[in-house]
Amino acid sequence: MAFKIVVVDRSPSALKAAELALPAPEFEVATFGDGQEALRAIPDIGPDAVLTGLALPARDGYEIADFVKSQPRGRQTAVVFLRGPFEPLDPAKLAPIDHDGIVVKPFDGASLLALVRAAVDRRKELPSLPEEPVRVKTAPLSPPGTAAAEGPLGPGTPADPLAAPEWTVELESTIRAMIRREIGMTRKEIEAIARDVVMAEVKRTLVEELSKIETSKF
Repeated sequence: MAFKIVVVDRSPSALKAAELALPAPEFEVATFGDGQEALRAIPDIGPDAVLTGLALPARDGYEIADFVKSQPRGRQTAVVFLRGPFEPLDPAKLAPIDHDGIVVKPFDGASLLALVRAAVDRRKELPSLPEEPVRVKTAPLSPPGTAAAEGPLGPGTPADPLAAPEWTVELESTIRAMIRREIGMTRKEIEAIARDVVMAEVKRTLVEELSKIETSKF
């Protein structure tokens, strides 16, 4: 079955390039030049990945990404931003969005294909975390001093298990909260490591450039 991809960009050439980079039958690509049109279509399409430009008519790429992540399958949907070579990023809007990469236009088709494949595969491995607690049927406790009814499941169970009252199991809600907290902590750790790596690379580059400048003086 083909992976469903939504591409949103105000540039017709970028839309066409994305279509060519993500060929059928592996991918089924739907393109939109307007952010509002994309928002209306995304719930019906149920995409595996959304590639969106930043500045768009009606709604921008940040809004589209937020909407995608708010959907029931948001964690399993990859989000990739398409950025113009001189287009600024808004760090405040970008920071809270769980995205899979930023591609600078004009992009290389093979590189985009590899990124989308990797992002879709990675997202498919993420478990779905239902928001509603699971409700199960349980048997009522027999009052002290009374004979326990014997149902098909043994002494103490009602003759009709489905007639037992509902009891909300809170354990799963606790587990979900713990998983979300661990995911958040892991992401923060990864971001901290990435910042350290980038700063180290910047410092190394500055030292090399200063050395070149000093050498060129003599």
